[in-house]
Amino acid sequence: MQSPKTDDFRLERDGDNLMLTFTPDGRVYTFAIDGDRLSELSVSPAQVKAADYADDEIRRTATELAKLALTGSPPQT
Repeated sequence: MQSPKTDDFRLERDGDNLMLTFTPDGRVYTFAIDGDRLSELSVSPAQVKAADYADDEIRRTATELAKLALTGSPPQT
């Protein structure tokens, strides 16, 4: 299995929504922005099968990228 890379995502903001498109399969991960917080994500269905990637890894990477885009710094662990 491959790990998703930042280059596998396209990031867009539309008002209070932050959308990350996973380009290998077309899934869109959408977060609502509420001040300095992100809502739970919603995910659109995949347009094609990207069998080389694990769903949980894609979701984790999308969430980390969204947090980074919102705060401008890596998440604290």
